[in-house]
Amino acid sequence: MPTLELVCKRLLGDSSWVLKCVLGAVLLAVPGAHFLACGYLYELMDRTRRGEPPALPEWEDWGRLFHNGVAAFVIFLVYTVAPLTVAWVLTRPLHWAGAGWLSYLPMMPVLVLCFPLTAAGIYLHQKRADYRDAFRPLVPPRMLRAVGAPLLVPTLALVGLLVTGLPLLPFFGFAGFAVLGTTYAAMFSQAEAELRGAARRR
Repeated sequence: MPTLELVCKRLLGDSSWVLKCVLGAVLLAVPGAHFLACGYLYELMDRTRRGEPPALPEWEDWGRLFHNGVAAFVIFLVYTVAPLTVAWVLTRPLHWAGAGWLSYLPMMPVLVLCFPLTAAGIYLHQKRADYRDAFRPLVPPRMLRAVGAPLLVPTLALVGLLVTGLPLLPFFGFAGFAVLGTTYAAMFSQAEAELRGAARRR
């Protein structure tokens, strides 16, 4: 199974990774231009899904980046923003009751699941560029079950990075999603290959 450490070494071994991530962070922070940043992350995951070695691509073909970025952002809204918003609303009664930091406990399961589910939705969309594939009710959870516990490491790493990197959120968010999105895509790709191999052996 691909590991977070291996993906980090491959992506951050690029001597220009800081400049590429700075550009991504700047675009991510600008409304409208954020679709380009999302499209870059989409492209990175798609290359990994197709079996290419993890590597930060050049910033090019801006039209395609924008188009794919819209798709990635829509999937992110459905699988991450919407569930987190609902979970946050559910914490309000606990917060008003004086539960302190314990009031945020209902958000923990959502935080653990929303990022890999978003990656699974994007992975499915990339096969035919069809939103119906991304939003099949049962398929993304099945993908998470197929990979299993290894998904926890990149997920917790991403949550920790976003929390500790809050003052520089656009940079750490873009870099974090680049590394973690690539890791998720590599894990899904290997799990898919193993399932196909097991089916052929039957």
